[in-house]
Amino acid sequence: MPMPKFLFDCGNTCIKFALFTEEKGLSQYQFIDYSVLHSFVTKLFNLYPMPDEIKISSVTKVERLNTLLSDIAEFTALQPTIAISQNNALGLTNQYDIPQTLGVDRWLGMLAAWDIYHESTLVVDLGTALTIDYVTHDGKFEGGLIMPGIKSLRDALLKDTAIKNIPELPYTSELGHNTSACISSGIHYAVVGSILALHQSLPEVKSVILSGGRAQWLKDILEPILPKTEYHVHKHLVLEGLLRFQA
Repeated sequence: MPMPKFLFDCGNTCIKFALFTEEKGLSQYQFIDYSVLHSFVTKLFNLYPMPDEIKISSVTKVERLNTLLSDIAEFTALQPTIAISQNNALGLTNQYDIPQTLGVDRWLGMLAAWDIYHESTLVVDLGTALTIDYVTHDGKFEGGLIMPGIKSLRDALLKDTAIKNIPELPYTSELGHNTSACISSGIHYAVVGSILALHQSLPEVKSVILSGGRAQWLKDILEPILPKTEYHVHKHLVLEGLLRFQA
């Protein structure tokens, strides 16, 4: 078996792991809970040949990243590459005020989007947070938005109001006729409306690239509203960017 690459995307709530080989390309990612990290790493090194490269993207607590590094060090002396946001790479220019302070997950998502499509795009990632980043037709990251994701919006509303014990309903554009339905519709419009508002303010946008667990859900909603825009779903866009990252 060819020597693989191990790719870890350490998020706020869990880790996404993918394997890359020249023969099979990038595997479907796996969700790994931090509580079972050690057993997963042990299983990983027992199942596969020793990797020729290990790459890590992390936006989680430093303690969790250090735990992963310690677990890996039990099996190999190979030093993992820790991805960081760069000034430029692969023709993409980072125009953040301080480029290195841009969340590395956002940078890697844009890096993959630019390397694959080379066009003006909104890169949308709906996870714990909703991030929307704008890349111009000539490969400049112009800036973006960060908002709470669906769960964060709902949790904040229930925490800061007297509304309690409300069932979670599907997030649709239908106006609600009870409190639970109104909350679900409100969250729908908060998420979808932010993407639409930014898109309408940027007439140069050719495509929207969607990532995260609800990427297909967003595509199905946006296509009828913005039919002249191209849509691309990449559920593991950060891992695709991590694969392309070079220190």
